[in-house]
Amino acid sequence: MKTTVADVVMKFLEAEGVEYIFGIPGTTIVPLLAATNRNKAVRPILAKHEEGAAFMADGYARVTGRFGACFATSGPGATNLMTGVANAYMDNVPILVLTGQVETSVYGKGAFQDSSKEGVDSVKMFEPITKHSSMIISKHKASEDLQAALRTAMTGKKGPVHLSLPKDIQTAEVEFDTVATSAFRVPVEYFDRRLVIDAAEQLVQAKHPAMLVGSGAVSSGACDDLKELAEMLNLPVATTPKAKGAFPEDHPLALGVLGLCGSPLAESYLKSGETDVLLVVGASLNQMTTMSWDPRLAPSKCLIHINIDPAEMGKNYPTQIALVGDARTIVNEVAFRVLRHLTTKQMQWEDRVKAVAELRAKVGTCLDPAKLDSDSVPLKPQRIIREMQETLPEDAILFVDVGNSINWVVHYMKFRRPGSVITPFGMLSMGYGISAAVGGKLAAGRRPVVCLAGDGCFLMNGMEIATAVHNDIPVVFVILNNQKLGLVHDLQTFSR
Repeated sequence: MKTTVADVVMKFLEAEGVEYIFGIPGTTIVPLLAATNRNKAVRPILAKHEEGAAFMADGYARVTGRFGACFATSGPGATNLMTGVANAYMDNVPILVLTGQVETSVYGKGAFQDSSKEGVDSVKMFEPITKHSSMIISKHKASEDLQAALRTAMTGKKGPVHLSLPKDIQTAEVEFDTVATSAFRVPVEYFDRRLVIDAAEQLVQAKHPAMLVGSGAVSSGACDDLKELAEMLNLPVATTPKAKGAFPEDHPLALGVLGLCGSPLAESYLKSGETDVLLVVGASLNQMTTMSWDPRLAPSKCLIHINIDPAEMGKNYPTQIALVGDARTIVNEVAFRVLRHLTTKQMQWEDRVKAVAELRAKVGTCLDPAKLDSDSVPLKPQRIIREMQETLPEDAILFVDVGNSINWVVHYMKFRRPGSVITPFGMLSMGYGISAAVGGKLAAGRRPVVCLAGDGCFLMNGMEIATAVHNDIPVVFVILNNQKLGLVHDLQTFSR
């Protein structure tokens, strides 16, 4: 069947289950927009700014577990996308980024909004902030280039990919039948069996083991399996700030968040020097999680690290057992091996639950808990957090924008489900939450979606609330208005 390359792009999105594409059209990307009108399975959402479109695609991807898609014209449209794309790159969020390009017959000759080396080279521009950036130079390679880009986006450590689409390539006709997406995916069911057995033995023999869960566990769908493993061994569990909610924070074994604005309980337990075996799943052990790489977090005997990216192994802490691969696959296999090594005597580890409870009673789970009940005027942010905690349904998704809003949510709120709170911890881009919540709600179905942001973030991307209104996307926006950049003000005050 003959169709245009722009229609082929839409058919790929449809085959992957991607129902929305976010962007702003312009001269060189108009054929792609026309293709969205012909394809009723993929709906275009026109943002108010290209950065907002990229953030929306990010939010959509995080909620669905699939990739998001965004588009812009060449020149300024492409440059406006960059912060949103870079944010996705730092948070390992898969996005297909499509930008227009002048026709191949005038490419490199200085045409209007030429995005070659004669203008702003969009392919080179996106290379540092994507896993792959290229231009489709032949209509006959369009399907192949799309397959390669999407395979790259969804394989290993996920992330955005960029394709530049010359205008005449978009309108060119090609023969096209169907998209077999599963045939172009790399299988994730692999692991080192010997190392898995070693890890299971270390966990069973440990006297004071603990687990640290990162966002990689959430994206792989490993959280239920991790909970079963933790309960099997009575492992105390902390999460990274970005993975907050990956383990139920009201669970007797929950330590809360370790790191930036984290729980005194997690910090006290894991920095006590008593942990002999630490199982790290899907976390990179970066500065925010480890409080600037505190050496006291290193276990005395064995650090077991499960991560999809081999480059993370041993990067910041000595790692005795490095398990490279998909978190869910490896955790399931570790649990299987643990069961084979357990004895009835070893399964009686109630003292670990008791130790967590005693430390919780001693140090608490947050600072200044009295502020949660404060009746002072103006309202204290902690009181607002408490009201949100009591009001939000358990299945709600909370997008948190950058600034003190993130600090208060991470420190004071409690979540029981993975993916219940979404934050841009990789690059901490202000204005993210306002836009990402719009894309996230389109993916969330009947689940309520709320965005918490400060007035600084609202002033950056608040116009995307109009996008939500124009498209009947029901998001609740809570704006904390202190009439200043509060976090910057606090930093200046404390540094005096």
